[in-house]
Amino acid sequence: MTDHAVVIAGAGPTGLMLAGELALAGVDVAVVERRSAHDLVGSRAGGMTPRTIEVLDQRGIAERFLAQGVTCRIGHYSWLRLDISDLPTRHNYGLALSQYRVERTLADWVGELGVPIHYGCEVTGFAQNDAGVEIDLCDGRALRAEYLAGCDGGRSVIRKAAGIDFPGWEPSISCLIADVETGEEPPWGLHRDQAGFHSFFQLEDGGPVRVMVAAPHVGQAGEPTLGDIRAALLAVRGTDYGIRAAAWISRFTDVTRQAASYRDGRVLLAGDAAHVHLPIGGHGLNTGIQDAVNLGWKLAQVVHGACPEALLDTYHAERHPVARACCTTPWPRPHSSVPANVSAPCATPCPSC
Repeated sequence: MTDHAVVIAGAGPTGLMLAGELALAGVDVAVVERRSAHDLVGSRAGGMTPRTIEVLDQRGIAERFLAQGVTCRIGHYSWLRLDISDLPTRHNYGLALSQYRVERTLADWVGELGVPIHYGCEVTGFAQNDAGVEIDLCDGRALRAEYLAGCDGGRSVIRKAAGIDFPGWEPSISCLIADVETGEEPPWGLHRDQAGFHSFFQLEDGGPVRVMVAAPHVGQAGEPTLGDIRAALLAVRGTDYGIRAAAWISRFTDVTRQAASYRDGRVLLAGDAAHVHLPIGGHGLNTGIQDAVNLGWKLAQVVHGACPEALLDTYHAERHPVARACCTTPWPRPHSSVPANVSAPCATPCPSC
């Protein structure tokens, strides 16, 4: 059985950021990730907010991300375009950058810090006591750690095994999202009309078109197809813009849930394992990275014996309200009462889109 001070389940942005934080503090940390590699199918989340860029800057790695993306000093809220250039920070902008680039850059940084990442390996269960946590892996191996951090997504095995409640509410809307090739140039930006809302962005020069369109029904089963995207676009635009290929297709809803507690003894939750909500705007990625920064230094202090375990309770006290605000913010819905035929034309998405 291999021993570590901390084991992190999940090598997404949250887990990688937490691993980096702990490694910088001299903590023996290891990451287990069910995917076979850190390569991510599809572009996923589209960017970073000013606060996330600030915390990356504090770690000396912000430029790695800024060099790959496009900055934007315009934000959106409820179909209003907001100038954020007067925010009291030298990072008074958002950054449009695909999640796969964020993950790759974080993984490179964590690798430089010497953190082992065990790909193709998933936590199947664990048992904790006053001395630590014994962690079972899907390949039959076991790890022992002082603490276990669940950064393993909205369907978190760690959260379920810990018995932490995940209250919230069921979805009221469903959207299709895809990275596609088109035969015609679509109307760039974010749009809303009587049929619902939809958007067209290009995250990278020469890259695929990111299409997002409201689906006609909530609760559809099965994986969405290119045909589903075409049909939804035809319903709201009268054309599918000659879509001919898709690198990635997915479906998301506004299902909203938050862990009742971010800590159960020696087990802690961060990122989507702790909170899920409407993903428009990239709030999951940004909130998760900021969770990791808040938790990382505290966990390091406790592991090194510099602070009592009670310090870990301040993680929940400080971060639970932040995600609660994301969960309860009244996002504009496809058929909400904002004026119809509204557009926010822009080929490259701001992180708030």
